[in-house]
Amino acid sequence: MKELKITTPPVGEVEKPIKLKRGEKKKLRVINKLIAGEINGPKAAAMLKITTRQVRNLKRQVLNEGANGVVHKNRYNKPINTYDTELRLEIAHIYRVEYRGTNFTEFAKLMQERGYNVSRSTIYNILRQNRIRSPQRKKKKRKKKTTTGIALPKAPSSKISANDKKNN
Repeated sequence: MKELKITTPPVGEVEKPIKLKRGEKKKLRVINKLIAGEINGPKAAAMLKITTRQVRNLKRQVLNEGANGVVHKNRYNKPINTYDTELRLEIAHIYRVEYRGTNFTEFAKLMQERGYNVSRSTIYNILRQNRIRSPQRKKKKRKKKTTTGIALPKAPSSKISANDKKNN
């Protein structure tokens, strides 16, 4: 008789269940119907608005990986061109402590002098995400002038009023 070995992953490596998005749930539902034989490949492709080849690939992935097969493999990877959260927090802290009251464009120039190679728009985005607004001057709205004095005569209207009909 063969003895079954139950292996549990180490405490730090427990896989979290992935929460599927709406589109992924739909894909999984359709692929499960395809696997059960309720629908065929072309019908599944039409329902998901993808090609039959992509349906075959999805079916293979669901059979191999389960529900994780419909999740895009690059979903949890951080983009290569993002700035570290440490740098983002550091820039926000420097602005709050040393350069409070400086507009964002001037602050970007000062940061380049300090050796931070970050564009103005990136600094703008970082500071706005940290709920910091630029103190750049805004034009104050001018109050509307009230007209006093001579009342202008009304322009004659093309419609004939009820009073005009009685007089004629």
